Amino acid sequence: MQAPGMDIRSAQYLVAVVDHGGVTAAANALHISQPSLSQAVRNLERTLGSTLFERTARGLIPTAAGAAVADAARTLLRDVAKAETAVAAVIALQSGELTIAVQSDLALDSVADLAGQLHRTAPGITFSTTAAPSAHEVLALVRSGRCELGFLERDLADGPSDGLLEIETSAQEMVLSIPPALAADLPDPVPRTSIGALPMIVETRTSRRSYPIGGDWGLVNVVAEVPDRLAVREMVGHGVGAALLPRSIAEQDSPAASVRSLDPPVIRRTRIVFRDGPLSPAAAALVSNLPTAQSPSTNNFPNGDNLSGSNSMP
Repeated sequence: MQAPGMDIRSAQYLVAVVDHGGVTAAANALHISQPSLSQAVRNLERTLGSTLFERTARGLIPTAAGAAVADAARTLLRDVAKAETAVAAVIALQSGELTIAVQSDLALDSVADLAGQLHRTAPGITFSTTAAPSAHEVLALVRSGRCELGFLERDLADGPSDGLLEIETSAQEMVLSIPPALAADLPDPVPRTSIGALPMIVETRTSRRSYPIGGDWGLVNVVAEVPDRLAVREMVGHGVGAALLPRSIAEQDSPAASVRSLDPPVIRRTRIVFRDGPLSPAAAALVSNLPTAQSPSTNNFPNGDNLSGSNSMP
């Protein structure tokens, strides 16, 4: 509790005298004259109506009242420091840019949700995202400092990420998005062994046999290779073929496309990564909004596979 009649400057002066054991050393530390500090201490004693120090040959020793007032002064200064830190954080969040590297074949639900939460409290922050085709490139962008945060698929079983910190954000289920005409005779869920023979649409960077979600899918009937996710969805919607997409994205295209689960399920674990060190106020605020989920140490997922495939780290 603040002592009556004690302001911030008086608290600073009092604590300095106690800590340095005398007026001369305290005045030097405070960069003020010794007479000014002595007068300030006498004024405080007069205001409080109590002697705060015993003057001895060894210097100034706090009385019982002086020690109690010094404790109150320290509490006041700590509270002031906390308030200044809080104000600085608010000011810092009024403007600025947050750069995020995003693995391009993942759904952006988690990133969009976190960005929305931050925007509601800090509307002056702008977001800049960089699409990266693989987890490896996301990690490289964060390590180099070109992006402050990275959003990627990565499992802790892939090994250490060279000084980057990781927090799991979500688990995305991959499904088959398929034109209704092609889906008519397919069960739900679809055995993964049946995927290879279907007419498939893939992004240009995807191998005809492997797929970003891992495993040898044996895609022997790739009917279209397109440059990005939007083109994949357009092709499926126009009946050209099927594609493997995150459920949250595939379900947006219904009824133009049907959605089939996979058997066994395919789950992609997504994470936010960042360098080990102080974050900008915007990045720190976004990370603080992350759900407090435990990050598993293995790549086991109940009733399904957690596959990293060509995007996993060596």
